[in-house]
Amino acid sequence: MKTKALLISLILVIGIGFSAKAQPYTLDEKIKPVKLELQDVKSKQGAKSIIANSTMMDEPQYYYVNGCSMYQFIDVFIFSNFGSPNFTVELAKNTWNEVERTATTGGSKNGIVNFKLRTEGDFGFKIVPTGKKINYSIIIYASEPVEEFLGSAFKKADKDTIEGGEDSASGGNSKSSDSSNTILYILLGVALLVIGFLASKVLSRKKTTMLLLLFGLGASMSGFAQGVETFGSGALEDGSYEEWLREEVEAGVEALDEGLDRLGEVGEIIRDDERYKTVRDLYDSYTGLGDCISSVPPPGMPRVPSFCETDECGSCFVEARSDFNTTRYSFERLKTIYNCTKTFTDAAISFGDNVSGIHGVSGLAWQSERRKIEKSIKNLQKAYDNKYRDLLEGQKRALMKLNECEAQHGISDWYDRFGYMYYEFTAMHYKRPD
Repeated sequence: MKTKALLISLILVIGIGFSAKAQPYTLDEKIKPVKLELQDVKSKQGAKSIIANSTMMDEPQYYYVNGCSMYQFIDVFIFSNFGSPNFTVELAKNTWNEVERTATTGGSKNGIVNFKLRTEGDFGFKIVPTGKKINYSIIIYASEPVEEFLGSAFKKADKDTIEGGEDSASGGNSKSSDSSNTILYILLGVALLVIGFLASKVLSRKKTTMLLLLFGLGASMSGFAQGVETFGSGALEDGSYEEWLREEVEAGVEALDEGLDRLGEVGEIIRDDERYKTVRDLYDSYTGLGDCISSVPPPGMPRVPSFCETDECGSCFVEARSDFNTTRYSFERLKTIYNCTKTFTDAAISFGDNVSGIHGVSGLAWQSERRKIEKSIKNLQKAYDNKYRDLLEGQKRALMKLNECEAQHGISDWYDRFGYMYYEFTAMHYKRPD
């Protein structure tokens, strides 16, 4: 508990002041993205959501979503509330000019754009205007964290192994468990140091309305013409968002039959827990945004002989296996946060070098900003190395606990014979890339 409290304190210290910074990156001061910060869904541990309503006419509208974890399956739903206008949505990760995916309401089933993705940190999307007044809904749902893809690091030891006749390990898959993600939010906070200053020319708080949780706190509503509106207190489940739309119809807005049908369809999808039962299919359907997200076991991962192939052989194994799997998935997220942040900063530097003279940013001013990025990257590298060492020590402790468990069941010197292989693999595979 003391360790967890310390981690939370460090997160607050590192992350303070950076909660409103945005990805994707731009030097165009006309782009003022609205922040959609995912909030906890109280009824589902680890799940997050947000809902918003906005009206578009002639100007493109930009949004960025904050608080994403690589272990969540994220659905982005965007649809018109009135009629069936055809408009385009562009998904971006690093810079606004690098469009990752594009979809149109006219080309989407029942007029509902639905991006299925996995990512770490932030991502953005742009609503492209058509010249006609369009009122639309945005619903974003991030599932409970699912940590399955690494498989098991263990295989059942046979009689010869227990008696000392085998000293080998091979690759394979099964399932794992994890109970804490907090340790890596420290690095995420440091990553925000890298990108914090980049959005200083992008955000405008004057046009940003605080966005509340889909399944969370209270609701605040004041009409279509004021930009983005937000809804909470279970607005999709208890019908308050639908009721608000109906009130707009009574006030003279055109019929919203199509919009209510779409709203109901999205609600059914979100409530369908069965869609998360087949994990492998989910990883295939919810593809990583950008090339820094992985969902496969690292190449060369060994499977270590053990008396207990699963976590159910005895109480001695439960805590040790939990600690061991926690470090495995923490290492994966550590590496992913670093890779994604490095990719983002590389893209920002490249973008700044190319367009620094276009949007009123002088070459001298850009060089100053560039040096700040480079210094922040060095700080990020130091943070990675420090956390890498902490996690490696944590894994060693978990393996030594397992060593004691294995000894109780007849496998003496388990760590020296087998456990060290996974430790050495981890030390090599997750060492920070130069």
